[in-house]
Amino acid sequence: MASPEKRCLYEVLNLPRDCTADEIRSAYRKLALQRHPDKLIKSGIPESEATASFQELVNAYEVLSDARERAWYDSHRSQILFSGTTSSSSSAVVPDLFTFFSNSVYSGFSDKGKGFYKVYGDVFDKIYMNELNYAKRLGLGNVVKEAPVMGNLESVYEQVNAFYGYWLGFVTVMDFVWADEYDVMSGPNRKSRRLMEEENKKIRKRARREYIETVRGLAEFVKKRDKRVIDIRKRRGRKETAKRDEYEEEQERIDKPEISSKAEVDEKREDGLHTEEPSCADNENNGGGDDGPTGKSKVSKQAPAVKVTSKKEAKSKAKNLPKGKKQKATSRNSGNECDTCGADFDSRTKLHKHLNDTGHATIKSR
Repeated sequence: MASPEKRCLYEVLNLPRDCTADEIRSAYRKLALQRHPDKLIKSGIPESEATASFQELVNAYEVLSDARERAWYDSHRSQILFSGTTSSSSSAVVPDLFTFFSNSVYSGFSDKGKGFYKVYGDVFDKIYMNELNYAKRLGLGNVVKEAPVMGNLESVYEQVNAFYGYWLGFVTVMDFVWADEYDVMSGPNRKSRRLMEEENKKIRKRARREYIETVRGLAEFVKKRDKRVIDIRKRRGRKETAKRDEYEEEQERIDKPEISSKAEVDEKREDGLHTEEPSCADNENNGGGDDGPTGKSKVSKQAPAVKVTSKKEAKSKAKNLPKGKKQKATSRNSGNECDTCGADFDSRTKLHKHLNDTGHATIKSR
């Protein structure tokens, strides 16, 4: 891991990353007067510390005042700051989260001691502080959004929802340069250094993705066991069940009147089809029968059933009748009828015209 004294050169000069060359020069002159070894020694600071502080300032100015060196530093800043970090000590930067994927790390749901909200609240606070420190070290500004606190059993729903919403969508600002496998600066030529750098980028990208997935997975693990979330889901389930039952009852109330009304209509229809014959007692009460003053019996008025037949059916029946009956059936015609098609005409002139037009040869007379 990088030593505590290794700081970003912009931080040494108290300048932002987009500062100008004039601002770098002005800041150096001002700080050089304040950090001069002679002045620091007189103030009681050991000579070694005073010299190291001033040397750090000079180094920062020499790199950033040269445009070419500054550009190279900007593109390799992470590697320079974390050049001393190894995989064995990277846990100081990235906390070990896998030990917390277990129910044995907490006991109960308090926010003290080994309670659920104390243990996991501290874990997520540590992750958040790592993000802040990394951003500060690289001078990234306020790129890390403030994380909601985990709270306890008394926390309101909005706080619980905000907490898990933040961590389930977590994205780190760290670039994982300490995961590099190749020392690019030791490459024998430009081509090999470029290949080594490309391979390192792939490794960093993979390590960063795995870390993000681990943090989100831990948030999901914790949410599934959070008593507050469990209680909220139970309450929602009861409300949904109650609403569903209420809806079903309402549907039953709506459907029942329709069923009864349909039954009443059917009964009325059946009653209308049956006609009650007047009894003897009714006749006597009405004046002794038909000869009485009110001799009209109560009979339901129904229209007689009329059988409707088509013209084709009537013609076919007429043809199938015996000869005598057929003559009677056709006696109403004018007598000017075509034997072929059976068409009847008002006059023989029209009939002849019909025969000439259609080719029907014979005439049927009365």
